[in-house]
Amino acid sequence: MPSNTEPLDTGASARPVRHLVATEAAMAAGGLDGWQQRYQQLTPGRFLAEVQQATYGDVHVFREQTNQALLEEGEARRGYLSIALPHRECQDGWFAGYRMSGDTVLQAGNGKPLAMRTPPGLDLLGVTLPLPALERVLEREGEAGLLMRLQPATEVRRAASEEFRAAMLAVLVAAAVQSDLFNQRFVESAMRDALLMAVVSTLAHDSGDALLPTPPARRRLVAQAYEMVRAAPEAPWSVLALCERLGVSRRTLQYSFNEVTGLAPLEFVRAVRMNGVRQALRGRQAPELEGVGAVAARWGFTHLPRFAAQYRAFFGELPSVTVSKSTSKA
Repeated sequence: MPSNTEPLDTGASARPVRHLVATEAAMAAGGLDGWQQRYQQLTPGRFLAEVQQATYGDVHVFREQTNQALLEEGEARRGYLSIALPHRECQDGWFAGYRMSGDTVLQAGNGKPLAMRTPPGLDLLGVTLPLPALERVLEREGEAGLLMRLQPATEVRRAASEEFRAAMLAVLVAAAVQSDLFNQRFVESAMRDALLMAVVSTLAHDSGDALLPTPPARRRLVAQAYEMVRAAPEAPWSVLALCERLGVSRRTLQYSFNEVTGLAPLEFVRAVRMNGVRQALRGRQAPELEGVGAVAARWGFTHLPRFAAQYRAFFGELPSVTVSKSTSKA
């Protein structure tokens, strides 16, 4: 479990994903960048650990796999909260005096002592994020006091734990496979926001009795979002960014978009951007004035090969074909 009092390494030179294989417990303890921990091996046998980690701004995702039982001690990072969940069903593990299971969310933060007895074969997925950012999101979701109520180890619904695992694994896999893409400011910001929302979704339970906006209010909300995206299509829009700008909860945003457009918020944002690019490409009078890449970038698509594939999937033709049709009619 990550811990220390050092700030996260958010330097531009940091690699999107880092990987370590350790054959000593002490080596594994120092495997998470900037964290200070003490590991003691408790079960006999050769030791093997694998640590993966990725950093997006001030949010850090990690996966730690160990084959032997360990005693892990340290001090939780000040100003940050670490949330972790065993990837597989585990037995005989303890965290801060609480028994661990496959649906137990572990949390440590803000300088508190950390004590963890891990079982053999543990596979732990987690994220470390700044407390102020998490508290702002929770307050908007109507869960302002949630962190104060949480125990160091909290049982969550199976669906919530599976969603958390899937989100953390997806981030690590994507960063490893497409490391060049994750160096872009747009992608880093969107990933950071998505990780914050994944943590909130895991910790907070939506109330079925919560008030939802009226139909006119839903339409106004979607119209506002549409104008925002049209006005700044290059901005790193995410669910979190939309919620903050519109002053609504995630549930309200998603419900409104599903009811009015039949799409999830980010699907709608991508559709607006795609149509904006197509309109710009079809309206060009002189192809040499602005290349396809420049037009795509203006609408928030900064990775040209990926954009071309998405454009083709959306409109049934490559951007170059759209340009050719436009110029042939001019």
